[in-house]
Amino acid sequence: MKIIWNTLLVLLLLSAISKAQTLKALISSPDMFDGKVVIVQGELIGDIFSSRDGFWVNILDSGTAIGLWVPESEKNKIKFLGRYGIEGDYVKITGIFHKQCVQHAGDMDIHVSCFEIIKRGSYKKEQLPLEKIIFAFSLGIVSLAAIGILHLLSHKGSPPHNQ
Repeated sequence: MKIIWNTLLVLLLLSAISKAQTLKALISSPDMFDGKVVIVQGELIGDIFSSRDGFWVNILDSGTAIGLWVPESEKNKIKFLGRYGIEGDYVKITGIFHKQCVQHAGDMDIHVSCFEIIKRGSYKKEQLPLEKIIFAFSLGIVSLAAIGILHLLSHKGSPPHNQ
């Protein structure tokens, strides 16, 4: 019976340790996570900034982003970075959270030790609603009509030019 309780306790502790944190929780309570191993998930966004032994990339989760310091060996895993028209790769990372990283000029960051692609990103096709197309077309017609009327009115009062 004692073995069962110990096993349940270990499983409970492992599930608590391996629970992914939200970026919002990390940023709102940085002292609680500073120097600790964290697991976060999110979309890779922006650009990759390379350095000597690694690279920077940002991760976005629920409107909150943070910089990741990732080993150079992981760079070839990334195929899509989120921006307008592109959905970035969705990743799960494990790493050490730094409230003020001394190695990187005091910035808040996560030094990644495990980098896993959960869902590959893709190009997003933009859908224009029909209402917007009709509105733009109508506005164009009204603008052309206004220009035509102004042109006629401006030439109505002036004398004809003789050549």
